Amino acid sequence: MSSLFAMLTMFFKDMMMFVSYIKNNVFPQPLSEAEENRYLDLMAEGDKYARNMLIEHNLRLVAHITKMLSTQYDVKRVLQVS
Repeated sequence: MSSLFAMLTMFFKDMMMFVSYIKNNVFPQPLSEAEENRYLDLMAEGDKYARNMLIEHNLRLVAHITKMLSTQYDVKRVLQVS
């Protein structure tokens, strides 16, 4: 039960961070091609930090796609799928 609570807490923390990025339009700068390739290689080896870096530095793209689709679909649903 405590592991479920911990997972839910972590999920909501990450979701709140994502929502604040979208709301404030404050995003990390995109990675250079070399950095992105390095993190992709590390992620393929199972590195969770590399995975998080790729996600965080691509939030601008997710927000852009979400805004484009928000006129066609429910924004909450688009964010869930993203």
